[in-house]
Amino acid sequence: MTQDDASHALSALPEWQTLTQLADASASTLLKTRFQNDPNRAQCYSGDLGSLFVDYSKHHLDQDILDALLALADSAKLSEKLSAQRSGAAVNNTENRKASYPDLRQWASKTGSDPELANMYDKMPQLVDAVHSGKHTGTTGKAFTDVVNIGIGGSDFGPRLLCDALSNQGSTKLKAHFAANIDPSVISDILAQTPPETTLFLVASKSFGTQETRSNAEAAMAWLRAATGQQDISDHVIAITSKPSAAEAFGIKPSQILSVPEWIGGRFSVWSGFGLAVALYAGMDAFKDFLLGGHDVDQHVENTPLTDNIPVILGLLDVWYRNFWGYTSQAILPYEHRLGLLPTYLQQLFMESAGKSVDVNGNRLGTGTGNVIWGTEGTNGQHSFHQLLHQGGDAIPCDFITALRSYNPIADQHQALVANCFGQSLVLMNGQSAAEAEAELLSQGVPPEEAATLGKHKAMLGNKPSTTITMEMLTPRALGSLIALYEYRLFTASFIWNINPFDQWGVERGKQVSKLLMEGLSNGGAKDVDSSTAQLMQRFAKAQQ
Repeated sequence: MTQDDASHALSALPEWQTLTQLADASASTLLKTRFQNDPNRAQCYSGDLGSLFVDYSKHHLDQDILDALLALADSAKLSEKLSAQRSGAAVNNTENRKASYPDLRQWASKTGSDPELANMYDKMPQLVDAVHSGKHTGTTGKAFTDVVNIGIGGSDFGPRLLCDALSNQGSTKLKAHFAANIDPSVISDILAQTPPETTLFLVASKSFGTQETRSNAEAAMAWLRAATGQQDISDHVIAITSKPSAAEAFGIKPSQILSVPEWIGGRFSVWSGFGLAVALYAGMDAFKDFLLGGHDVDQHVENTPLTDNIPVILGLLDVWYRNFWGYTSQAILPYEHRLGLLPTYLQQLFMESAGKSVDVNGNRLGTGTGNVIWGTEGTNGQHSFHQLLHQGGDAIPCDFITALRSYNPIADQHQALVANCFGQSLVLMNGQSAAEAEAELLSQGVPPEEAATLGKHKAMLGNKPSTTITMEMLTPRALGSLIALYEYRLFTASFIWNINPFDQWGVERGKQVSKLLMEGLSNGGAKDVDSSTAQLMQRFAKAQQ
């Protein structure tokens, strides 16, 4: 198949043509009309998923559309691809690696059998117990009070999100800090607030060659030596890596190296040894419950027909909106303060995975893939960008996420939070016509002429889709189900598009170029760069004089 042929392969499918026709036809059917015509709509398009309840009824979806999306999934061999992933096939074809992430969650359910994973998970609780019990101490014999996770990308986003999300569990063991960016202000700020004698550093790097991580680790180790007056500060450092020999060469004791399999990609790695910061912070039991939440979703995806498979349906809706409605943006709106970092975490998960323009065979795609993922916690966003969601010209599908009960009940604050969450999705769907706004103003005593004019400005188109995800409380298990839900949603859309969601060559290329420029910044210039880059490098060199 030539690249030109491949670019039209998807759009030439009869299932694709059917969906194109359905999108044209359904554009004139309002979401609120669908509810008016079907009293059971909410029950038909919602369901339980592990510790979650997912309501996807406020979408441009009916049985004909769902059947057509499922037909596209069948044509794309979605079930076979999900099965191949589970079985350990090399679905990451550009790196010849498997991506069987359900295996990572099986350990907590005591059904895993991979010896490499067993070794990792057996050592994890040993390290955690040694620190928590005081058996493993710092160089002066004092028990650890703080842990600093030094990593970037997947080695940072996942552990940082989980520690923040689980900070309300009432059982935190150590204070957790995170150093990712190579900006020297980051590590300097952390070192200024941590006690050197009782701080443990985790150097989390799959390759142990990541520039940011090595640089921050070197700074931390130099600080430890100076602050403690000890040259041997190895008791303060644990490595998490798939290159244990490189960690040992860096000066880390073999007994304090947690080895992680090479096939585990960064943005999926929080389920693995890279979640050590979470276990040290919230406890090993909390980490196991997190894995069990993911395992619950694994079981749902494996054993539920696609017609009722919630993560699969949400992934199909992503394809539906991206390719047939032209939507290129997705808002993640957690109405739960402890999930404030979720949009950032999902940015990497989706945009690094689905940011591709060629298929698994390297052929240029003729269809769009992936979305811009963004958002923030509610109700902050309502006073920031929700104006765009409600009255902007573009429709932006939204995910509303909330816990039904709070760990910190104060008067009716949590009830108000949930009311705002549910209310936003309702207004996005229903909107408000100019006539309705005018009538409301008239009922408030606004003069007719002013009401007619202002009604036009207050009008909202509505008919904008959203998903609402609820959980009883934000527990480790519910969090595991939530993260796994989004992973399978990503896998589903990626397998439909026939792209490899497990590599990230664009990221790797950026690292290579920055290393070349690093050398140039040291000597005042670089060869074979454009005049703009050369000019900027010269200005940097001048500023150092």
